[in-house]
Amino acid sequence: MRTLRRRELLRIACADVLRLLDVREVGQALSDVSDAVLAATLQAAIRGVTAERGEPLPARIAIIALGRLGGQEIGYSSDADVLFVHEPDEGVADADAARAAIAVAERVQRLLAARSVDPPLTVDAGLRPEGRQGPLSRSLASYEAYYRRWSSVWEAQALLRARSPPAMPKSASDCCGSPTICVTRSEAWIRPVSPKFAG
Repeated sequence: MRTLRRRELLRIACADVLRLLDVREVGQALSDVSDAVLAATLQAAIRGVTAERGEPLPARIAIIALGRLGGQEIGYSSDADVLFVHEPDEGVADADAARAAIAVAERVQRLLAARSVDPPLTVDAGLRPEGRQGPLSRSLASYEAYYRRWSSVWEAQALLRARSPPAMPKSASDCCGSPTICVTRSEAWIRPVSPKFAG
């Protein structure tokens, strides 16, 4: 995937230098490439963690784009601001689902940051609740509880750019309601973003 990303970055840069794309189109194209890389890497990470566990994952997992990636305006050296979200399978404890989802999220970050001749895509989950001290992945219920009770204004504002990238696999049905984002002074949560779960 990273080799394909490098090729696409070069193609976009050539179109940019030749003025075949304007600034908005460059940001959109770079975001589309990042979306596709994240989606493919998520699937690879799910396969890897499933193989290590020797059984199917007990949760569906999605990536929500935030920041410049969420706004589809990233630059050539931008990182990918994301939230990892999971939904436990029926009858599965959230702690078990969270362990599996965190293993997948960590693998996504490792795969895209590993040393290579191809440029890395830094996956930054630092905008998640509680920042780097918080769990790398949360359930939808956990995100909702956090945003309803403890979120700061800036965290609610960050959700204004949240989106579920269209490249995310559609192998599992959406479970989160309408594809609009609810952000008010008293309510801001991830539920309405409608993540496309994988796994």
